[in-house]
Formats: sequence, C-alpha cells, structure tokens
Amino acid sequence: MKRTPLRWLCLGLTIFAAPLAAQARVDQNVVYGMYSGLALLMDVHHPAEPNGYGIISIGGSGWHAPTAYGARQLKRGPPQIFLDAGYTVFTINHRAAPRFRYPAAVEDAQRAVRFVRHNAEQYGVDPDQLGGWGGSSGGHLIAMLAVMDGDGDPDDSDPVNQASAKLQVVVAQAGVFDFAVLFDNPWPASVNASFLGAPLRPGDPTYRAASPITYVTPDDPPMLLIHGDDDQVVPFTQSEFMLAALEEHGIEARLIRIPGGDHGANDAPEMVRWLNRNLLGDVRAEALESLLEAYSYLSEGGRLARAGDISDALQAYQNARERDARLTIQALSWNLLCWRGSLWGHAAEVMEACERAVALAPDNGNIRDSRGLARALTGDVAGAIDDFEAYVAWTGNDRARAQRQDWIDALRAGEDPFTPELLERLRS
Repeated sequence: MKRTPLRWLCLGLTIFAAPLAAQARVDQNVVYGMYSGLALLMDVHHPAEPNGYGIISIGGSGWHAPTAYGARQLKRGPPQIFLDAGYTVFTINHRAAPRFRYPAAVEDAQRAVRFVRHNAEQYGVDPDQLGGWGGSSGGHLIAMLAVMDGDGDPDDSDPVNQASAKLQVVVAQAGVFDFAVLFDNPWPASVNASFLGAPLRPGDPTYRAASPITYVTPDDPPMLLIHGDDDQVVPFTQSEFMLAALEEHGIEARLIRIPGGDHGANDAPEMVRWLNRNLLGDVRAEALESLLEAYSYLSEGGRLARAGDISDALQAYQNARERDARLTIQALSWNLLCWRGSLWGHAAEVMEACERAVALAPDNGNIRDSRGLARALTGDVAGAIDDFEAYVAWTGNDRARAQRQDWIDALRAGEDPFTPELLERLRS
C-alpha cells in the first residue's frame, strides 16, 4: 500500500476544518407572467448577505426544450460566486423551441426584467440598476436585454408591462450575437433555424432582427464578453464581432479570451469584478476583492486536480478557504478534488472532500461514485459497495452500470479491482 505523507494528511485536516457555509434561501417557481395559460417561472436566489442589487441569470439551452410533461426546467442554479458576492439572482424559464419560436424567448426575458423591476422593493434590489448574466443561448438573450430599447408601455393595463426591460450592465458568455454569419457551421445553423422559424437563407430579415449586434447604440450599458477560443459550438468570432460593434458606438466593453477554452469556458472572478464596478462602485467593489481572489485560488485548484497535481491542488483549496470566509465551495468542486485525488493516489487526503460533496448533494450518483472509489482505495469495502450500489441504481449509462457492478462483485469476493491499469484508464 502506498504511504500517505503526514504533511498532506495534516493539510487535508486544515482545509476541511471550517464549518459548512449557510445555504442561500431560494424562492422557487415564482410566476413572473402568464402566456395563454402557461406559467412563466423564475427562482429567486437570496444571498445570506444581500448587497441590494439584482442579477437576471439565463443559462444555456440552445433555445430548445423537450415537449414532454416531465422535462427538466430551463432555470437552474446561478453561479455561486454571485450569491457569495451578495447579489440577489433571478433565474428564469422561458418559452422554447421547437414549440415556440423567436421572439418568444426574448419577450419572456424582457417580461422577467419588468417583473423584477416592478417588484424590486419586495426583493430588496435597486430597480434602476439591474445586471444580467447569460451563457450560450442565455448569452444571446442577456445581450438582447442590454441592447434593445425595452421601453415599457405606460398605457398597458398590467403595471408590470409599464416598466423598462433594459438592463444596466451585462456579462455574456459564449453568446450568439450575429445569426447571419453562422451558416458555415451546420449544427448551430440547424438549431438557429429551428429557434428562429426561418429557413437557412443568408439575408433573411428574421436573422437580423434576432441578432443583438443589430440593436447596438451609444446608450447601451457596459458589456463584458467571455469566450473560449476553441469553442466548437459558437465560434469565438461571434464575440469579436460584438466587441467591434460595441466599441464602434463608444460602449464600455471588454472581451476576455480564454486560450484553449471550450464552450463552457469562463472567468468567474472577472464576471463579478465587472458587475461590482458598474453596480457597487469602487469602495464596495474593493471590499469584495478578497472573495474574488479566493475564487481564483479555487479555480486554480480545480485545474491542478484535473492535471493530477493533487498536492498543489490541496494547497490551492486551502488558500481559497483561508483567503475569504465568504467563499462557498459547491458539491461539484469538492467532487472534482475527491475523484481526481483518488485516481492519483491521494484518496486518504481527499476523503473529507468526498464527504463534503456527498453532504451537499446526497442524491447525486456521480458524487456517490467518487466517494465509493475513495473508500475502496482506503480499505472501506462496505462503504465502497454501498456507494457503488447507489450509483448503479442512479445512472442511466448501461456501460458504467455494468462496470460498477463488476467492482461490487470483486469487492464482495475479497478482490481488489482497482489495478494500476484500471486507474490509468479512469484518469484518461
């Protein structure tokens, strides 16, 4: 058995000594509008220490959703860093293709902003200073909320519709900003055609009408663009085109290029710095710098864990925890350290990461699977079997289910299935 250096056992205890942070309160399934009997829903995520500002959050979905009654909702938890920084975050569902075409999703996003603005006092946010974040298709929608006029109708019988739908600062991650130049990429082009309800034909007016780049004017708010330059879904050039349009009109804008980054690449600390500077002002923004530095340490820890540099990853996680007590490490971040650390021979040191991940997400089969591996490698056979059985019952992947069942059978027979060759395959 490989011996664990005492210094890393001690370090592991130091990292995990702090108590779990209090969870943010969430108001789920708030109805922000009705469309022909269809309820439009949002979740309101309240931070433990609100700063008085709100963020509209729209995740990516390709503007599409399954038509089955039991389909997963589009709204999902926002980036945790927003809540740790004190922002109240509003995550939304919206009408989606193939049942609903453009401009339904844009209209719903505008309705959500109007609803938040109209009810700002109830939610404790400034109605005149609302921010937004969106990724992928959500990046497109959030950009539309920045560049379209969004004027309310003072004569509308619904007071919500009298409010403005325009945001005051946005962060758009890997968004589509000009549909008319995406015809050379077959997969996005077909998705776009389904969303827009228009044929794949350059020059179609619908493509121009649905493109944020069409609406850029000098009165638009500051916009931060983030994009991986190896994005195989939405070309990096989309953000370059948008940046050029914003700068041409004198808009405060910046593009963060993530070298080698894929479609999900981001820079969470810079997202919050952008929001802070434009909403909170310099003094209050400076007070949050230590939190953003903590997130940078955490991001570096994740990178190191993926690379198999577990000792330095443990140190980075410790640095993150020590830098700012407001930092919340979510289940998936703990799970990353648990899984990669176990694969690279540090199961004992990362066991507390495994336990924290399970405590935060006990029903997540992948997280139970990671702890099962750590338990098996540290001699807890019964615990490993229990976790692997939970994964077998949870997963829909037949191949992975069969593999875990083989592990369970071997452990019950007193055998060790985790040969160096298997661990190497799992690492790769």
